[in-house]
Amino acid sequence: MPLVLQVATEADAARSAQIEKGAYAPNAFNSILFPGPFPDPKSGENHRATELAKQLRENPSTRWFKVVDTDLDPTEDNGEMIGFAQWDFNDGSQGPAKPRSFGPGCNVDACEALFGGLYRMRLKHFADKAHFHLRLLHVDPKHQRRGAGKMLVMWGVEEAKKLGMPAFLESSEEGHSLYLSCGFRDIDIQASK
Repeated sequence: MPLVLQVATEADAARSAQIEKGAYAPNAFNSILFPGPFPDPKSGENHRATELAKQLRENPSTRWFKVVDTDLDPTEDNGEMIGFAQWDFNDGSQGPAKPRSFGPGCNVDACEALFGGLYRMRLKHFADKAHFHLRLLHVDPKHQRRGAGKMLVMWGVEEAKKLGMPAFLESSEEGHSLYLSCGFRDIDIQASK
């Protein structure tokens, strides 16, 4: 089952959101951070996909990548795409990324505690420095542990090496061993209680 790394486009946003939802569904924090209720989507509208596409359009330093399994038949919903990553490049002149905002269905206090804490650590270590940031990485649960995640991570690691820049990410417990195997090390820890 050959896996291929490709540039992802706005057309991949809906499948990315679908993979993200499946990948994080088993995480106990998910029901605390995003308990709902969520607004009724307009017919066929995917709010997360819309949000992702907006990030890509509005941030010229954002790079999207996907891994496709070439043995899977292409489908209307892009089912052959099994993994997705968003790398953000900052040359140091842009200033820090804006903090995340939280919409309907989110537990704002819990989201601020987790994501706000991560944002503050990001500022502490990389505020005005050139860097690559792995902002998103998710792999379809049916295809995890096949190498797609590593392919997506290593793209940014290699680009950062070429440019002599640091790369960083924030890790869940589930992804920590993957990141260590790709050469990352812990520089700070945010404990969640």
